[in-house]
Amino acid sequence: MADHDPVAASPARGVGRPRRLTLERLLDTAIAMGLAEISMKELAARLGVGIATLYRYVESRDALIRLAAGRQAARAAPADTGQDWAALVRDYAAALFSSLGQEPALVVGFLEARWGIAVELEFVDGFLGAMAARGVPGPQAMSLYRAMAKIVLGAAVASGHFAALAARGTGQARELGASLDAFDEDELPHLRAAAADYADEEAASDWRAPLDAVLRDAAIRFAGLPEIR
Repeated sequence: MADHDPVAASPARGVGRPRRLTLERLLDTAIAMGLAEISMKELAARLGVGIATLYRYVESRDALIRLAAGRQAARAAPADTGQDWAALVRDYAAALFSSLGQEPALVVGFLEARWGIAVELEFVDGFLGAMAARGVPGPQAMSLYRAMAKIVLGAAVASGHFAALAARGTGQARELGASLDAFDEDELPHLRAAAADYADEEAASDWRAPLDAVLRDAAIRFAGLPEIR
């Protein structure tokens, strides 16, 4: 009798037969498609299932985006390579800014409180754990996270605004000039004097300089915080 081949004996997946749908595959596909303009119909078509099948896993489009955004945020957390606490804060800031830049819908959803806080829980927990491992107490770590998140969120909003202007073929400087033309020349003297700085899109969307100021201040205010390298 011929030897039994368990591989040959096991049923093979039919040619063209779609892989079994899981929540993980559903979320990963949504992330790959981009959350900003995703539709349940297009997602179902990409997965090769009916729309009704999607609702067995998520109750609504907003619920899908909330779960997918949370999964994406958790993945965005930077690698812990033993860097000092300040460097790790900067790395988390860079990861958050990149994530928000890739998915502007996350900023809008945050501002509208559409998806709740679930989208950032794993990201925050990772940040607090990394700070604790470096001897930064919980209250101080949370203070650092809040300051970092506010700076990054503001920079992401500014960056998205400038991107929208560019898509319309204009920019901050041109918009400022057109707006100032609506005023008499002796009006808004202080803004006119600072017009170049106001129109500086790179500075307005930069999170690094203000975050470094926060980190230097934190090193002074928080007793016992390890020295910034």
